Amino acid sequence: MFHLLILHCIKQIKGERSLSAIHHTLTGKKSSQTFQDMQAYDIAFAFGSYRSLHRDQLEQEVRALAQDDLIQIHNRNLHLTMKGEEYLAANWDQYPFSWLGGIHYHYMEQVYWSRLLLFVQTASHMVASQHNFIPVEEKQDILEWVKKKYKETMPDLRHYMQQLYEELHTILADMPEYLAELVVYRMSGLHRFGLSKAQLAAKFQCSIHDISLLLTAVIHYQLEHILHKAAPYPVLYSFCIDIQKQIPLTQSARKTREWLQKGQPLERIAQIRNLKQSTIQDHVIEIAIQDPGFSVEGFVPKNAAHDISHKADELNTNRLKIIKEALDDQYSYFQIRLVLAAFQKETFT
Repeated sequence: MFHLLILHCIKQIKGERSLSAIHHTLTGKKSSQTFQDMQAYDIAFAFGSYRSLHRDQLEQEVRALAQDDLIQIHNRNLHLTMKGEEYLAANWDQYPFSWLGGIHYHYMEQVYWSRLLLFVQTASHMVASQHNFIPVEEKQDILEWVKKKYKETMPDLRHYMQQLYEELHTILADMPEYLAELVVYRMSGLHRFGLSKAQLAAKFQCSIHDISLLLTAVIHYQLEHILHKAAPYPVLYSFCIDIQKQIPLTQSARKTREWLQKGQPLERIAQIRNLKQSTIQDHVIEIAIQDPGFSVEGFVPKNAAHDISHKADELNTNRLKIIKEALDDQYSYFQIRLVLAAFQKETFT
C-alpha cells in the first residue's frame, strides 16, 4: 500500500515538486506551501496519513521503486515509467485509499483514536473490578478525558460498553474482514494487550508502513461514518464531538482570520501580530484553501484572477515562476498563489 501511495503522489506532482513535497504531505506538515501543494496536485486525501514517516524511510522506498524501474529520477525530479503507470493502475483498487480523508480528519484522528483505545481498556478492567493496569496512552489530556468519561458512565458502565460494542460492530461489519481484525487486534482489554505495529505487520504479512496507512484509513473510515451519520453512533460521536472543527486551520492562521474578519489589512495584521508580512500571506493562502466561504476579491481584482487561473489552466502547470513570466510579471507571487489556491478549491467565481 505504501509504495502505491508514493507512486500515486509522484504521478500527481508531474515532476513539478521535489520529494520533500510528498514527505510534507504524508507527515501533515502545516505550512501554506504544503496546503497548496496537496490541493494543486489532488493529494489532499493523503495529508497527515503517515505522521511518523522519516525522510530516510521515504528515500529508501523511492530508491527501491527506481531499482524496480517503476520511476525515473532526473535532477531530483520524479516521474513514473510506463511500467510504473501500469503497475499503479493494476493495483490501486486493492487497498482502501478511498477511505483516507487527511484534509478532513488529520487534526482529530489521533485524539479520537487514543480516547477510544484508552477508554475500552479502562472500562473493560473496571467492569471486572481490576484497577491495576498499564494504560496504553500516557498523554495527560487523553488520560483526563477518559477519566472524566469513565466517571460519567460509571453508574451504568456495562450498558454503556454494550452500546459501544454494538456501534463498533456495526461499523466494522461493513469492512473487509482483515481490516476489521486489524482494528480489534490493536485494542487492549482485560488480560490482553493490543498488538504493536510491528506485531500487526508480522501477523498480516505486510510492512509497518502498510500497517500505519491501513490504521489511518480505518480511523478515517470510522470518523466518516460517525460524523456524517451521527444518529446511529451516539457513543462514538461523544468521543469526537468536542474536537470537530468547522474550518480546520492552524492556530496562527485562525488568529489572522479573526483580524481579517475585523477588516484589518495584511500590513496592519503583520504589525499587530509582530510577524512578517510573508507569514500573514501564508495564512491567507491556508484560509483560502480551507474556508469554503473565502473570496479572493479583497486581494486580487476579478480580471487578474481570471488571467491567472486561465493561464495556469492553459499551461497545465502550478509552477509560480512559469505562470508569472507567462503573464509578463504583471502579478505578484502572492496573488498567483492565492488565485491558484482559490481556483483549486473552486471558491473563486
